[in-house]
Amino acid sequence: MQIKKDLKFATFEYDEVTKSFKIINEDGTTVVLNKVYAFAFMRFVVRMAQRNWLRTRSGSTKKEESNQDINSASQMNFLEREN
Repeated sequence: MQIKKDLKFATFEYDEVTKSFKIINEDGTTVVLNKVYAFAFMRFVVRMAQRNWLRTRSGSTKKEESNQDINSASQMNFLEREN
């Protein structure tokens, strides 16, 4: 049995009889992976997806920290003088 997924620029096929994974580019370039390399490729894809998914965005945390400093009670007493 073949499992096939067509996308805009590539096609993915898995053949259960030969246990091979095939990637076909839109211009006809083909990469065929046996089950060992297909498994290694899928582990790589999952790791990259998890890495990007779990990565925190540094821009949003810096903005939140700066808002906390502005709303701090010690920041509101800037007109009082120390004697």
